[in-house]
Amino acid sequence: MATLLALFASMVLPVAADERDDRVIEPGFVFAVAFPASEGQSALLVQATSWLAESYHYILTISNLSPWPLADILVLDRYFPPDPDVELSQSWDIPLLDPGQTASIALRYDEGPIEDGCHQLELSWGEGWSAVLMDCGETGTSTMWEIVATEEMATYPSDELLTLPEPTRGSKLGLHVTRNSDTAIMALVEEAQPAVIVAVGDLGWLADVKEVSPNTITIGRLEEVDQTLTGDPVERAQAFVDGHAGQYLANPGVDYWLGWNEPGIDGPEQMAWYAEFESARVLALADIGLKAAIGNFSTGTPEADEFAAFLPAIMAAKHYQGILALHEYAAPSMRDGVGHGIPGIDASPEAGALTLRYRYWYETYLRHNDLVIPLVITEAGIDGGVLAAQH
Repeated sequence: MATLLALFASMVLPVAADERDDRVIEPGFVFAVAFPASEGQSALLVQATSWLAESYHYILTISNLSPWPLADILVLDRYFPPDPDVELSQSWDIPLLDPGQTASIALRYDEGPIEDGCHQLELSWGEGWSAVLMDCGETGTSTMWEIVATEEMATYPSDELLTLPEPTRGSKLGLHVTRNSDTAIMALVEEAQPAVIVAVGDLGWLADVKEVSPNTITIGRLEEVDQTLTGDPVERAQAFVDGHAGQYLANPGVDYWLGWNEPGIDGPEQMAWYAEFESARVLALADIGLKAAIGNFSTGTPEADEFAAFLPAIMAAKHYQGILALHEYAAPSMRDGVGHGIPGIDASPEAGALTLRYRYWYETYLRHNDLVIPLVITEAGIDGGVLAAQH
């Protein structure tokens, strides 16, 4: 009993806020509304609030009111006017929502609010479960949906092995060729049977590569001058493919077509534009029977929140058998930065800020959303300027 008394005596009792303290904030009361009683079934509860202050935000809250964990939740918010000639979109990824857990996000739309606009929420989770929610409420209102949850929906992240601990067959290294100007290149291809070849501009010789090394994956890129993130991304993508279609079709030795090279992305909004561009490019290529290599990001990019905004393009690429492309450079060795984290994602000894940065994307976003697609590192090496210093 003495021990219990001592324990109680040591507890800190709550005290009333001191109204004379400037740090005590008086909250502003906005509005309260009654919701109908639920039937008490297990559910995924979704609430959306459109909020206008200095800028327009669409605030989403998802609560798992079931006894089962719900995994791989992906939310795509499509925001458009009654005549959707212009559409804004953002995505949100929730890897795992345990029973009784709630997740929330505030999506900012600087272009909003759109007059008479509607939000179309496209949810997917688990192994193929999905729902579409429409919200055409006025700005300053909340909408709530109850999605019945069942035990069949209880899923966990895939245990698919993304990286092997050691090689099981030949090297994954290949060639990056800007001009096939030496007979030694084809001699090497015939002897080494490289896993992949990336060619820029000069592409006709890739048909010869397929003759002597049929299992080599070939990727082609044509030079592009205008990589500005302006205008309608769908129209820009269609014009891009239309402008190169003749060269595409004249080079059947190319397995996958790259678009832009190392796009300059500054923030999730620009990435959302680029994701829409790449999604449309994937579709435009599919229309003429071709496949795309998307992304082609520079080393050390994108940031975590930016890659999350790129997921719609990954979805399109997966649907049309595309691949993800990116660059990895480091210095003074390719191991530099391995084990380092990036903002927004915990560090992993098996990933890196430069080399192996792609592993953060696959482990954090793609595995959890059933979006794993093949990857090709289309450029890699030691950054220039360091080798001479070593001597």
